[in-house]
Amino acid sequence: MSKRLPLIVKFKVKQDKLEFVKSELLKILEPTRNEDGCILYELHQDIDNPCILMFYEIWRNEYSWRKHDNKQHIINFKKAIEGSVESITFNKLTILNSYNKFNKSR
Repeated sequence: MSKRLPLIVKFKVKQDKLEFVKSELLKILEPTRNEDGCILYELHQDIDNPCILMFYEIWRNEYSWRKHDNKQHIINFKKAIEGSVESITFNKLTILNSYNKFNKSR
């Protein structure tokens, strides 16, 4: 059985493109959340530096995440934000300890 894959995807956005990039990120939320294999897909904004936007994602496995990267809405998103971000970083994570107060089963 494949392990779940949590990720953080961090966008450092050019200040003059912030509202545009945020609107493009919001467009991909629903189609991504409806993808097979997507367990959690949350968009966050840094409190101290609003030009830092991050997704916290959990995928059923790495295969599901890789498949996501080839979906048309993601391809369109990448093309739309070209030149609007300074950097995009990906951190694949390992869950060391998990707790969800709303679902206590582990």
